[in-house]
Amino acid sequence: MANSEDQDSEQVWHTAVEWVIREHESLSPVERQELIGWLNMNPAHRKAYDEASRLWLITGLVPPFEPPAED
Repeated sequence: MANSEDQDSEQVWHTAVEWVIREHESLSPVERQELIGWLNMNPAHRKAYDEASRLWLITGLVPPFEPPAED
């Protein structure tokens, strides 16, 4: 059985992954402020978010870049 610290760490990881996914789908200004608040709440949040972001990039889950259309 996992201890409380392991469960907390797992929850932080899952939350970080959810934020990364949501961010790539587009965040509203309110959601962006929620993300910033969550990141600033605990250094472990920032660490997990950074790791999830790197994993997202490494696995190729980044949407292709589409340059703005020229008028």
